[in-house]
Amino acid sequence: MEEKDSLFKKLFYTGVGLTVSTKEKVEKKVNELVDNNKITAEEGKKIVEDFVKDFDGKKDQLEKDMKTFIQKTAETMKFVKKKDLDKIHERLDEIETKLGKTKSEEIAEKGEEDLS
Repeated sequence: MEEKDSLFKKLFYTGVGLTVSTKEKVEKKVNELVDNNKITAEEGKKIVEDFVKDFDGKKDQLEKDMKTFIQKTAETMKFVKKKDLDKIHERLDEIETKLGKTKSEEIAEKGEEDLS
């Protein structure tokens, strides 16, 4: 699960980084247009604001799409879900209890064997 979250974060931050880079390029180009009197400062400001607003509107959808993609990929690769692994651990604890051995007892026994 942690690998999936890590992959998701990397992909998300890569997307954000690309967007920031694109925003900087848009701002640079808009500033050039303003400097060359091709557009007014107000028009330039509006172009940049519209770009940012558009990104903010699409950010949630991008995040949702990426999460769906990662979940489908994880299912295809047959990763074990954390909740399933937790169930296995619980079941193993029950079995160990029924056998009369706890994890700490097993570790202690293993340590004694190593000393022999």
